[in-house]
Amino acid sequence: MLKLSRMLTELLKLSLMLTELLKLSLILTELLKLSLIDTELLKLSLMLTELLKLSLMLTELLKLSLILTEFLKLSLMLTEFHKLSLMLHALLKLSLIHTELHNISLQRTE
Repeated sequence: MLKLSRMLTELLKLSLMLTELLKLSLILTELLKLSLIDTELLKLSLMLTELLKLSLMLTELLKLSLILTEFLKLSLMLTEFHKLSLMLHALLKLSLIHTELHNISLQRTE
């Protein structure tokens, strides 16, 4: 009977140890779940970093677009100056024709 009692005591100890192991296993499972959540958060953080990089690139593109807009404005101004230059050239031609006609008129009156 004493032997049986010892065996039962050992079984109870083993059962308690098994219970503790099961508790530890549950804790480990929870830690693994937290680790998975942490991994997902890290993935999201990386995605956010990439989005921020893209946002910075977009900002740079917008700056370049503004510069291009200014160049286009300058190009339009240059086109207008060119038109004015052509009109001035035409006026100078007319002035030369007028001067020639005036000279011819003066020659005839002499």
